[in-house]
Amino acid sequence: MAKGQTSVQAHRYEFGGPVGAAFITFGLPFFCYLVAFTCNDVTGCPAPSLLHPTSLTLQKLKNDVGWPGFAGLINQKAIVATLGYYVLSLVLNVVLPAQEVEGVELRSGGRLKYRFN
Repeated sequence: MAKGQTSVQAHRYEFGGPVGAAFITFGLPFFCYLVAFTCNDVTGCPAPSLLHPTSLTLQKLKNDVGWPGFAGLINQKAIVATLGYYVLSLVLNVVLPAQEVEGVELRSGGRLKYRFN
C-alpha cells in the first residue's frame, strides 16, 4: 500500500442490517399494539377469548379487549403536536446562525460536515 492511502475494511451490519432495522421500525409498534390489546385493564391479561381458541372470533375478541376501532387509535392533538415540532425544528435549523465544521476523518479518508449553533 502506498504512503498516505488508507485501507477500507468491509462494512459490517449491526442488528441484522436493513432487515433488522425494518423489523424494529415496523414490528415494534405492531408488537406494542398487540400487547396493549391482548393485555388491558378491561379484561386482564390475556383476554378471555384468547384462552379458548376453538371458539375465538374477531368480534368476540374486539368485545373482550374494548377495541375502539381505527378511529380510536388516531389522536389529532398528538399528530398536530408532532408535525408542529418537526416544522419548528426545520425552521430553527434554517433561521438560527450556525458554524459548519468537519468531523473526524473517516476510514475512507473523507470527513462529514456538521452544523453547530
